[in-house]
Amino acid sequence: MILRNPQFLALLILVPLLIAGWLWRRGRVPVAALSLRLMIVTLIVVAIADPVVVRGRAGTGAAPLTVLLVDQSDSLAEEGRAALRARAAAIAASTGGAVQIITFGATVAAEHGAGAAPRADQTDIAAALRVARGLIGTGGGRVVLLSDGVQTSGNAFPEAQALARDGIPVDTVIFQVASRPEFWIAAIEAPATLREGEEFTARVVVASTVAAEARLELTSGAEPLLTQQVRLAPGENAYPYTNRAGAPGVLRLQATIAGQPDTLAQNNAAAATILVAPMPRILLVEGQPDVSGPLRDALRRTGVVAESIDPASLPSRLSALGRYEGIVLLDVPAGELTLDQMATLREFVRSEGRGLVAVGGRSSLTLGAYKDTPLEETLPVTMTPRPRPERSDITLLLIIDQSASMGPETGVSKFTMAKEAAILASESLREEDRIGVLAFDVSTSWVVDFQRLGAGLSLADVQRRISALPLGGGTDIYGALQDGLPALAQQPGQVRHAVLLTDGRSFTDDRQAYQALIERARSQNITLSAIAIGSDADTALLRDLARWGAGRYHFADRPGDIPRLTLLESDIARTEPQVEGDFRAEQVAPHPMLRDFTPEQIPGLNGYVATTIKPGADLVLRAPEGDPVLAVWQYGLGRAVAWTPSAEAPWATDWSNWADYGRFWAQIIRYTLPEPDSGPLQVRAIRDGDTTSIIAESVAPNGEPLDLADTQATVTLPDGSTRLITLRQTAPGRYEQALTLPADGAYAIEVRQRKGDEVRAAQAGYVHRYSDEYLPPDPQAGARLLHDISAVTGGTVLQSGPAPSPSGATAPLAQVPSLDLWPWLLGAAALLWPVEIAMRRGWLRLRRAA
Repeated sequence: MILRNPQFLALLILVPLLIAGWLWRRGRVPVAALSLRLMIVTLIVVAIADPVVVRGRAGTGAAPLTVLLVDQSDSLAEEGRAALRARAAAIAASTGGAVQIITFGATVAAEHGAGAAPRADQTDIAAALRVARGLIGTGGGRVVLLSDGVQTSGNAFPEAQALARDGIPVDTVIFQVASRPEFWIAAIEAPATLREGEEFTARVVVASTVAAEARLELTSGAEPLLTQQVRLAPGENAYPYTNRAGAPGVLRLQATIAGQPDTLAQNNAAAATILVAPMPRILLVEGQPDVSGPLRDALRRTGVVAESIDPASLPSRLSALGRYEGIVLLDVPAGELTLDQMATLREFVRSEGRGLVAVGGRSSLTLGAYKDTPLEETLPVTMTPRPRPERSDITLLLIIDQSASMGPETGVSKFTMAKEAAILASESLREEDRIGVLAFDVSTSWVVDFQRLGAGLSLADVQRRISALPLGGGTDIYGALQDGLPALAQQPGQVRHAVLLTDGRSFTDDRQAYQALIERARSQNITLSAIAIGSDADTALLRDLARWGAGRYHFADRPGDIPRLTLLESDIARTEPQVEGDFRAEQVAPHPMLRDFTPEQIPGLNGYVATTIKPGADLVLRAPEGDPVLAVWQYGLGRAVAWTPSAEAPWATDWSNWADYGRFWAQIIRYTLPEPDSGPLQVRAIRDGDTTSIIAESVAPNGEPLDLADTQATVTLPDGSTRLITLRQTAPGRYEQALTLPADGAYAIEVRQRKGDEVRAAQAGYVHRYSDEYLPPDPQAGARLLHDISAVTGGTVLQSGPAPSPSGATAPLAQVPSLDLWPWLLGAAALLWPVEIAMRRGWLRLRRAA
């Protein structure tokens, strides 16, 4: 007896499981009924294994059996199949004793006159050898294998080793398929997922063994996408097609080709599927009002929906960010975000798997006090620039508002904190640095004239003067700048930086006068930062002052923030974390974010914030000094990007006019976004031989598998028709159903799942590809396999080369009868089933002998 499908014997594991279940239920099922149930299960499993008995063979003293295995797969073409049948007939006629001819392809079938032929769309030599081994059994014999040796299913060599252990030699007849003209669609190369409106390119790859002319067509369902007359050259030929993804769903692409010369039609079609998700929705957080407009508009043109908010409007609860897949910080200082907001951004990336892009500017990254915050932890760069020479000649001007509104309301006053900030700033400077302190209300007074620390007044003297500064009256910011900035311009120093601290509104609101004054200072290499103290400050004016002065704007909501921000400005002036000057970024390594971009295509830049790349992060672009320009890394479940220049001015002034501005930023942002199919319901299809299983895996909101849900799949076939299929639960959270698909091509699968009031849906695409049987075979690989089979079993190669013409006479064959046992086994199981039911329900009882 042989088993055609011995792997199904693994199902006998059900027998001990049934016994264990019976023991667990403490014998509530009668032992006799249990025995019958075990017998029924065993009969069904053995029937599935497909046993065959060769009558009159093993143990009967019969003559040795010769089994001829004749390849009848499609790769041989009709003339090859006929030639091998003729060769087998000739061998059978010259062989003494019993002969059995077995034809095989994807399946194995004995030739019984008008019996069914094997399926020819695969070559399973292993299955044929397994059947031959069972037929010969222990009665002795040999196998003659007639094939091209090109297997597309199974693994023949282990079966040959089993024959060798049984002492059964395998002789081979190697049929070499004659070269023939052939072209085929090797693949449709397309992205697995897209977003609605996203541009994509699909490539139809056509391989050919000859030069040929053909007509290539690409369709999506019934919609024609591309029709082209092509000239094929030997080898691979690629034909691109570019378009934008349409509505969300599964995009099914089907390519066909027809022409001459060609042999097989089965390989002239191929398919691909693309899962199209809705447009991504991202959040642009603006460090300055209305700066995100050009980027927002450019992103929308590329299919990214962007919303703009100010830092104060950024939610501090993670659940409030659920509708966004990514967040972009546009020159946002850490001081304008609360600790809760920054921690939420960190978890948005780490725990939720979303994307974060931090864009540089004069108030971002190192310049924005990201050091030692959750933002620094999340980003791929540290806020400690690489060691560089510190500026040795710094002149710092502190312009302090001493108006009455800076006085105490409750607790420590803003004015006290401002003076403390000035003292801390003086301590951060070195002996060769210079400092000046100018106080103002409606007039100005020099608390400390410009001088080098340690020359003239001591540091202690400077700090005593600052501490003794009294409160005054109103507020005239323009007058303070008009006195302070020209005085700063007269001072020596490579770096001359002013910091304005105020809580009020100026008597003067002439923006043009302010701008002209500050731009004159900028022409003398003076920079200005502004710290707004409290909600009464003219934040719009102070933002403009910092922007015109190429400095930073800070908002101090609490008096305790004032020293920290002032000290930050002092540190920035000393350590030079901003690098200015025209340069072109250098690409360190190819990266998906820069797909289809070369460094030459990317416009020049005018500056950046100095940072240091973290270990494990990808440095994509760098400055000539080696500092990061574009860096990315995987942080938890999500991705974070640092772009150290600005998105536009001041350090990317030519970018807004760049034609690819939107595409560049869209690629960077899209790279950080989660995959569209990463929801709680996952759908896929897996092919296993002749069947394809649709599998859905579902997770409940609490992270546990979602069980006992009504789960159905709508399958769209290549011809556009649909089938509704119910998926059954097979494991915790796992639902599946095996199908036999009717045709090659692209399938769309939509799974809808309902449990109680909750309904969820997910989609997936699947391609049922033509068999490898229809690809041009590798004759050398096939010949090597047949030689190895003969060698390992002690057989011989009877013939190598083209088989003889099939026109010769066919001798009568002596056949060895065989019997399929599976119908008898299933019949016995069917007869026992009602008996088992009757005994289990107590309708039938066995009487004990008296």
